[in-house]
Amino acid sequence: MLNKRAHILFEEDEYKLLNLLAAEKGSSVGELVRIAVKHVYVEPREKQFSDRQKGFDRLKQWQKKIGTFKGLDYKALVEYGRKY
Repeated sequence: MLNKRAHILFEEDEYKLLNLLAAEKGSSVGELVRIAVKHVYVEPREKQFSDRQKGFDRLKQWQKKIGTFKGLDYKALVEYGRKY
């Protein structure tokens, strides 16, 4: 459901082209703009998130293969650093 409105200003020639394309497709200029926004901004962002999730999943698989990282004993490092 469409519930937000945007007021967009176009150059005359750009608007004529959008009107022509909309007439050819049997849609409105607004629909063309919504489709363009989806293709340029929304879908790439969703793909980027999906790629990051896949990378994270691969890291988790590698972690299972090599074992968990025990980490550093920070307290021991601090105590060692206090010697000097």
